[in-house]
Amino acid sequence: MRNIAKLILPVAAVLLAGSAHADICADLRAMQQQAPSHFDGWKKDGQDSVVKGDKRGPVYLSNFMLDGAEVCTISSNSSVYSCVWRLASPADLGRAYQRMVNDIKACAPLGKEPAGIIADEPQQRSQGDLRQVTEVTGFDYADVEATVLVGQMQLTGPKGLARNELKFSFSHPQAR
Repeated sequence: MRNIAKLILPVAAVLLAGSAHADICADLRAMQQQAPSHFDGWKKDGQDSVVKGDKRGPVYLSNFMLDGAEVCTISSNSSVYSCVWRLASPADLGRAYQRMVNDIKACAPLGKEPAGIIADEPQQRSQGDLRQVTEVTGFDYADVEATVLVGQMQLTGPKGLARNELKFSFSHPQAR
């Protein structure tokens, strides 16, 4: 039974990663609608709903999850909704990142104008045996004052340390 579980978990992870953003266009519209209310309708209730964030403060766990995401959160100032997927390999991450970028590019504009696209060049940092590669594509919806960032991060290090994360963020200044 354990051997079957060992086989099923990686397969399930690949299937979830493949459908990580089934209808991102509809999700973007839902985010646009929730942003003016500070994503309040998406904040989980209860003691475990706030988790330690970064230097900007704690974040709220979201009950609105994008398909396959490991976790979705709302920033401490309630202006940013974010989701993270962890993928098995750099190749899986690259495919998921490119698919999400292409899917968002194919969406109808959130307002009257299509988003301006800001593409960062991949960046690589190393410290000893630790290596981090990141790349971000931004979508600036100027006429509705929203920004969407899609990023990929590969972290590798000694003793088999590996982390392949896809991150999606929707920021709306009206939520600030």
